[in-house]
Amino acid sequence: MGKRTVLFGMLALLLLAALFPIGAFADSGVTEDVFYLERDGQRMFGKLYLPPRGTEPLPLVILSHGLGSDHRIMEPYAQYFADSGIAACVFDYIGGSEVSLSDGSMTEMSVLTEAADLNCVLDHFLGDSRFSEDEIFLFGGSQGGFISAYVAGQRPEDVAGLTLLYPAFNLQETALALVPEDGKIPDTAVIGKHTVGSVYIRDMMDFDIYEVLSRYTGPALLFHGTDDKYVPMAYVQRAAKELDAELIVVEGAGHGFTGEDRDTVAQTAVDFVRNAQVRSGMEAA
Repeated sequence: MGKRTVLFGMLALLLLAALFPIGAFADSGVTEDVFYLERDGQRMFGKLYLPPRGTEPLPLVILSHGLGSDHRIMEPYAQYFADSGIAACVFDYIGGSEVSLSDGSMTEMSVLTEAADLNCVLDHFLGDSRFSEDEIFLFGGSQGGFISAYVAGQRPEDVAGLTLLYPAFNLQETALALVPEDGKIPDTAVIGKHTVGSVYIRDMMDFDIYEVLSRYTGPALLFHGTDDKYVPMAYVQRAAKELDAELIVVEGAGHGFTGEDRDTVAQTAVDFVRNAQVRSGMEAA
C-alpha cells in the first residue's frame, strides 16, 4: 500500500470523525425511521428513534423545537432517550423555521398552528400499538416548550409527563407588545431574529398561557439557565408554580444547553420519565 493511499485513508477517517461524533457508529441497536404526517393539506416531516426491540408497548417522548429552529436541535436528546430504552420522536413544525423540512411559511405560523401540529403528532402515536397510550411524554425547548405546555394543558389526560427546557413563557407578552396603541396588528413583526406574520400576534390574544398551564396536573420538570438572555427567570418560575413542577436551575447556561450541561439535562429527563412510569404503575396497581 502506497503512502498516498494511506494518506487518503487517514483523511477519510478524519472526515468521518468530524461528520459523525465518537459513538455515532456504536452498535446501540437504535433505529431511526423517517415519517411524514399531513395537517390541513400541508406535509410535516418527522423522525422516530426506536430502541432495540423488546417488550412492547414502549414509552414515547415527543420532542419539540423552538422558534426558527428545526428537529435537529432535539436529536441529541432523542438519541439519549432511545439509548436508554425510551422511544423518541422529533419533527419540524409547519412553517416553524426558514430551514424546515416541513411545508409552510413562518409568516403563516403561530403558537396555535404549532399546537395543531403537535396535536397531530400526538394523535398519530396515540393510535400506534407500538407505544403505550398511557406513557406518552412531551418535551420541548423555548417556543417548543411553550407549545408542549399549552397542549398538555389542553389535553392533560393524554400527556404522561412534561419536560420543558428554557421554555419561552414570555412570548405572549413579547408578541402583544408589538401591537401599537391604535390596536392595528402589523402584517409582519420580528420575534428574536425571525419574521412572523399577523396571525402569530393575533393568536396570542386568544388565551392566557398560565391559565392553560394550571389545567395540567401531571408530573412536570423544568430547566432554565441563569444566563438566559431571551427568557427572564421570573417567567419560568411562575410556570413552575402553576404546574407544581420542579425547576432545575442550570448555572451559567444560556438559552440552550451544550456539553456537560446537555448530558446532565438529558440524563435527568430520562430519570424523570422512568420515575413517572413507576408512579403510573403504582397508581394503576
